[in-house]
Amino acid sequence: MPPLLSNFIDALGQPAMRHAMVGHFPIVLSLVGFPIAVWAAIASRNGKAVRLTALVLYGLLAVSSYATSYAGDLAHDAIRGSLDQQTHELLEEHEELGEKVWKFAAGVGVLMVISLARHRTVRMSSSWLAAAGGLFVAGWIVNTADHGGRLVYGHGAGTPQLAPAVVQPASRTQDMDPRVQFFGERIRPILVNNCLRCHNPQRARRAGRLDQTTIAGLLTGGISGPAIIPGRPGESLLMTAVRHEDPDLQMPSGGDKLPEADIAALEKWITDGAVWEAFEYVPPVRAQEPE
Repeated sequence: MPPLLSNFIDALGQPAMRHAMVGHFPIVLSLVGFPIAVWAAIASRNGKAVRLTALVLYGLLAVSSYATSYAGDLAHDAIRGSLDQQTHELLEEHEELGEKVWKFAAGVGVLMVISLARHRTVRMSSSWLAAAGGLFVAGWIVNTADHGGRLVYGHGAGTPQLAPAVVQPASRTQDMDPRVQFFGERIRPILVNNCLRCHNPQRARRAGRLDQTTIAGLLTGGISGPAIIPGRPGESLLMTAVRHEDPDLQMPSGGDKLPEADIAALEKWITDGAVWEAFEYVPPVRAQEPE
């Protein structure tokens, strides 16, 4: 079986993935249906074919929205026990938004049916009401989709938990250089917890081409130049980034500034020569979902 087809079948077997896949249909149909409904209102006298097209679109929208709501209920049941209280409440709110979509779409469909009447006043009134309803439905669906996106990307609802990164020291000697010990105890945790998620070989191309998993990567640097210059923290871009001295170069990306104690530790490490103890960084992997 081709990998693409295999991945598609696997996705269909996961309630959260099914909900995400089905949920795109109402968005597309609502955005297509609204201009058609407006066109039907403008061409209310001789636009029977347009009104029938809008009627079909909103009928499909009602059906696909109901299917999406049903798929969402199944996805919620599958992950209910893994959610914290705040995420659970937000998910309940998302479900309430989604359950109303098919009803609103059906209402617009009813107006489109009425717009097929021969009486001019009834036809025009219902056509323009349907157009207004189409705008409302499109806005409601976009808001519902945005709410769902924030649940997934902001709270991780429906996504497998990430296993913690594994950091394995390569080797240790009995008479360890204090600078190596300092690196292992203070610097390596800072890099792992704040930097390596983005600045590793797999993601370096999207993170300024900077690989921070090796000392060679830090010395070579990325598109902005070397990240560190041993013995010269004031000229090291890493220090500029963690101190937030340059508004266009602030690390960690999208997060709060590092604690002053961590910034001071990085400065001391670079000042003392940026001594490095080799270690293997294993990026987080997605844990297997329970059967």
